[in-house]
Amino acid sequence: MSFSFTSLLELQFNAPLPCPQLNIIKALKAAYAKSQHLSVLSCWEGQFPLSAYLDTLNITPSVVEAETHRTANYDNDTRKLYSHVFAGVTDFTYDSTDFRVFKAVWTDSRMHHNLYHLTFPGVDDSIGKKLVKAVYDWANDLKDEIWVFEGGQWEKSKKLYKAVQSANWDDVILDDKFKDGLRRDTKTFFASKEAYASLGITWKRGLLLLGPPGNGKTESIKALLHETKGVSPLYVKSFSTRLGPEQGIRIIFDHARSHAPCILILEDLDSMLVAEARSFFLNEIDGLADNEGILTIATTNHPERIDDAILNRPSRFDVKYNFSLPEPHLRKAFAIKWLAKVNAMSEHTGVTFEKPDETADAIAAKTEGWSYAFLKELFVSFLLRMAHDSSLRQTGAEVPEEESIEALLMKQVDQLAKQIIKTKEDAAASPPNAAAASVGPRFIRSVQMGQLGGAPVVPAGGGVAF
Repeated sequence: MSFSFTSLLELQFNAPLPCPQLNIIKALKAAYAKSQHLSVLSCWEGQFPLSAYLDTLNITPSVVEAETHRTANYDNDTRKLYSHVFAGVTDFTYDSTDFRVFKAVWTDSRMHHNLYHLTFPGVDDSIGKKLVKAVYDWANDLKDEIWVFEGGQWEKSKKLYKAVQSANWDDVILDDKFKDGLRRDTKTFFASKEAYASLGITWKRGLLLLGPPGNGKTESIKALLHETKGVSPLYVKSFSTRLGPEQGIRIIFDHARSHAPCILILEDLDSMLVAEARSFFLNEIDGLADNEGILTIATTNHPERIDDAILNRPSRFDVKYNFSLPEPHLRKAFAIKWLAKVNAMSEHTGVTFEKPDETADAIAAKTEGWSYAFLKELFVSFLLRMAHDSSLRQTGAEVPEEESIEALLMKQVDQLAKQIIKTKEDAAASPPNAAAASVGPRFIRSVQMGQLGGAPVVPAGGGVAF
């Protein structure tokens, strides 16, 4: 009777107390007794992207259809279907050696398991190890991508990479001293390995970007990542995993250490760091020699919610940059940039500000207490209003008597101002946090500033063929 991989899986997963990886490997070794064997067990598909790597070598595996079972999944980014094999067999030739690979995917005790079992001829398993290492090496190389940790696993994001590549310091409104300090602290760290060694201290550093939302912490990070070459960028969205935040923190720092030198981004640290994970996070970030070459950049909208042992301990985050609400001259500079963008589109919109400098002064005067996010909303909502009125005219609908575009823009300022007042009233009504008193005077070094805001876009991720 011929061997059936499907029957083997049915037997193992119907067992009362199964140990699938052990029993599947033993059965395959018995069925292919004359072959060499090598097994790979991973917790998520992207760790061992066999099909994707073979594709780079122009190797097209031959799937054993009778033994292969798959689902049709949908990639929201490309709007294409792709096959996800959860049990199957495939054949291919690599380095003049014929391989047969068995794959099985299952979940046990909230853990995902992806088993790849390679069989191949040879006097030893060296060719199999060569292939496995090549797949792992390729998987760990960034190819116009950024590492993103979410949902308990690391994935590569091309969208975030593109967003970073489009970031430009020239588009960021900053006081020169603030900008230069932030850039210098990043550049000098990666150029100072020998200096750290000469002083007998671990080559690691932590920067904390803090301040109210909408004042540019994320856009600053994107600009820093864009100009910092030769290091791995790692972006963390959440510590959460199926086994809790401690497991996530362990995976994150293990990955950072294996990819050093690197920039480890922890965005919205206050929301990620739950009480039960605090001690574990402190142990990992202290890391001593294990954290060589890691520059940790964390952001928070609410520093008062972060434990004092993290916020004010010099060895953890020794520099704090405070992204405060923009001053009048910065609001004017921001408005001038946006007015220039609007004027650049005048050929298509018919909208032109004849005296942008005066208009920017008026906006700056009326927007005290506004964040950059609200200033951006002002211009976006204004352009939407222009587009709406234009579409009405094209359909022959009546449009209210036109005012000057300057007057319309000032009306938009007044409307948004009401929303800001309500937001402040809501914030004032919320109970104060007693920990807020710990923020400020005890910072090691604090730099005041704000800038153009933004948010990275992280794709949902795709599947692999086998």
